[in-house]
Formats: sequence, C-alpha cells, structure tokens
Amino acid sequence: MKDKKQLRNILKNSLNLRFNIKSKRPDPEQVSKSLFIDTMKTMNDIQDRSSFLAQEMGIDIVGFEDRYFRVIENLFKLNFNQEQLSLIQLYLYELNPDKNWDGTIELQLKEDTKVVSFKDPKDVWEVINLFK
Repeated sequence: MKDKKQLRNILKNSLNLRFNIKSKRPDPEQVSKSLFIDTMKTMNDIQDRSSFLAQEMGIDIVGFEDRYFRVIENLFKLNFNQEQLSLIQLYLYELNPDKNWDGTIELQLKEDTKVVSFKDPKDVWEVINLFK
C-alpha cells in the first residue's frame, strides 16, 4: 500500500494527469514456477558446496544435509506425480553433476520420441509440466 501511494505521488507530480492504479495478483502458476526454479537452484548450490567441502577440505556434511533433502523430496511428492518426480531426481542427482552432459534428454511422449532441453531448472519445469 505504501508503494502504491509513493508511485501515485511520483506520477502525479511528474505528469499531472488523472489515472488509476490497480494492483494485480500474480498468477498462481507463475508463483509455483518461480518457487520451483528457486528451489532447484538452491538444491544445486547445496550440492556444489557439499562437493567442494568434501573434495577441497575433507569435510563431509552429507549426513547433515540428508535430512533436509528428504524433507524437500517429501514436499515434492505432495505436489508432483511419479513421472515428474523421476525427472526431477534425474536432473538433480544424475544428469546435473555430469559436466560432460549436453543438456538434453529424450522423452517418450505417447507414440512420439522428442529431444528436449533439460539443462536448467526452467527447462525442468517445462518438461515436468508435460506430464500433468
């Protein structure tokens, strides 16, 4: 509300026009997509940090992080079906750590085989939504 008043004052003082300001709620699908992408990026960052600590400093923190990952995976299970979960796990634990991977996967959709980009969390979101 405070931002709306500030915006109104700025526009009124600079343009001296009559206008209405309406706020629009974000689309729930867009909010879900944004939260999913952020979660996937954070999980990748955690894995990278964990690998760095293990390789460079000899500190193994997997035992501490394992419980947090299980909580996140359980929340994924509440929101996604089995095909979607399999793709999420494929991205997080098998493909993403592979530095030689080209960033694509082959999907079997009904009777059609399709090669799709699967390199970043945004791509993962697009692919898992094919399996709703």
